[in-house]
Amino acid sequence: MSLLQSPVPAPPAARNNKEAASKSKETARKNKETGHRIRVAIAAWASILFLAAIAIYGANYYLLPLDQRPFSDKYELLRPSGAIGINLGVLGTVLFFIIFLYALRKVIPWLGRFGTARHWMDFHVIAGITAPIVIAFHASFKFRGIAGVAFWIMVLVAISGFIGRYLYSQIPRSLNAAELSLNELQVNERELAEALLGQSVYSANQLDRVLHVPTKEHIKQIGPLLAICEMIALDVRRPFQVAALRRVSCGFAGKLSSAGGLFSSGNREVEHVVRLVRQKAALSKRVVFLDQTQRVFHLWHVIHRPFSYAFAVLAIFHIVVVMGLGFMTVGLR
Repeated sequence: MSLLQSPVPAPPAARNNKEAASKSKETARKNKETGHRIRVAIAAWASILFLAAIAIYGANYYLLPLDQRPFSDKYELLRPSGAIGINLGVLGTVLFFIIFLYALRKVIPWLGRFGTARHWMDFHVIAGITAPIVIAFHASFKFRGIAGVAFWIMVLVAISGFIGRYLYSQIPRSLNAAELSLNELQVNERELAEALLGQSVYSANQLDRVLHVPTKEHIKQIGPLLAICEMIALDVRRPFQVAALRRVSCGFAGKLSSAGGLFSSGNREVEHVVRLVRQKAALSKRVVFLDQTQRVFHLWHVIHRPFSYAFAVLAIFHIVVVMGLGFMTVGLR
């Protein structure tokens, strides 16, 4: 056979098998993501309901002045060494270990087989938010000595975790991949513009108000910290810009049902436009801010890790002292 001869096309059965395998993989991936979202929702709601139950049950104890708490009927249960208080400390310790599993998965190979880094990050964030509140209930909101220092360091770690999670979500896997996705969205935007030529629902100026992002030159000039502040400001403004976009195409009843455009208008064409505009605006922002986001994210790691390790050392020291001297004598009364 000549080298210039066209290759023999694959039989229809082979093509169908490949398409079926591809669809099967995509379905499996979607099922995994759906299952993960369900597990995250269950964990988040379980944390919220548990913390709410403790707060409601112990409100009339935790709100008492310190010198009146020993006379409360719930003192023996809710004090740090009480039946509930000490178990809250145990739960806080368990959450503390869950938080550090996210870092350990990078050095313990078999942990890496359970979900992606993003999946671990989601549970890391839930545990990181829940743990300080559980520890606060365990300590009866009395933060003294080494335990108090450990608690406030943990609060700083949790706050920095919010910032880190936001930065993590703003960094695409690679700049080239982001540009490819952006090009695809730009094609969709051009198709959308063609679809809108025959109507007067949205003008180019109305779309530009939502799609506008600063130039890369401007971002370089203002520096990384101000760039992050500007990126956050864009994210805060965008829902209101999208709401204004919806209101243009909604009547009075539509504005009421969508809460002024903050929720779906129920119009398929409008919501299709809104979805594309959101995707393009978000991706354009990430590409423009990528360099500065990566710099701040690196700085965040430099700050976040030492605080995490300091908290771990102090927390372990506190646990060892409590275990060594006994719950009843060391508990803050």
